[in-house]
Amino acid sequence: MAFSPSHIAHGLYIDIPFNVWLSIILVLTYGCAIRNRGLLLLVVFTVSTAIVVFDKTSTVGETIKIMCELPLGLGSVLAFLVTDRTFQTRFLPAFTAYVNFAVYGNIGMMVGTPADGTLRGMCSKITCISLFIWIVQQGYRVRWKTIVLHDNLFVFTAASKSWIFAHAVYRFVLLTLPCFGSGRRHRLLEFYSLTMTFALSSASKLPFEYCFGMADTLVVPASAGWSAIATTFNLIPRDAKKKDLPTNHFGTDVDIFLSAVSLAVATLACFKIATAPGRRSLEGNK
Repeated sequence: MAFSPSHIAHGLYIDIPFNVWLSIILVLTYGCAIRNRGLLLLVVFTVSTAIVVFDKTSTVGETIKIMCELPLGLGSVLAFLVTDRTFQTRFLPAFTAYVNFAVYGNIGMMVGTPADGTLRGMCSKITCISLFIWIVQQGYRVRWKTIVLHDNLFVFTAASKSWIFAHAVYRFVLLTLPCFGSGRRHRLLEFYSLTMTFALSSASKLPFEYCFGMADTLVVPASAGWSAIATTFNLIPRDAKKKDLPTNHFGTDVDIFLSAVSLAVATLACFKIATAPGRRSLEGNK
């Protein structure tokens, strides 16, 4: 079977078979999230169990990360959503505290991502800190009451639309770092996350930014889980992790360009932090 030069070029930077199947998985995930969260919860715990039992290739750290994303992340959100409204109302403060810890902790800990001698890696640390301060500031302004109850979705209200897009650019650059391997499987992660956000917003009639938390909670675990399952059962050729792969060798010019992009995001974040109204100003306008 012959492949066109463009197909080969795309294949060098994107794992096409992996992403085709991931797209199908995300469409099914979206359908379950809207119509049958109980079924999706069952799938999450089934996949998590399969990974724990059969995955012999991942390190302990990688397995822990997947468990944090799948059963402890997506699983806990779905478990809360399938309960009745009385339970949700009663335990909303505890659930909100759990979510806040997970959200802020996950963003903050990314500052420890190894730079591996790249300029963009060092710049990403600056960007991570600025994005972390920015979203914490947004949580502070609403007195950490970041979750509102909804019939179908997990609604996180303390992330502005500008923060969401800034974070998407930051994470795209971050995933090009050598510590993430070739990155071919997850090159389209931001596209999937933003598309899922738009789809959930359209279906629920909620503001775009209110749906990002649910969308990212669906997309990231689905991507990580499918990657682990595909590797464990040899369903898709493995994504190499060697740092000297051609797909990871962007070169000095690209490194500088991505560093500039990352610093631009950091600059925007600092501007938003500096110009944001304080809590007292918001309360005075009520």
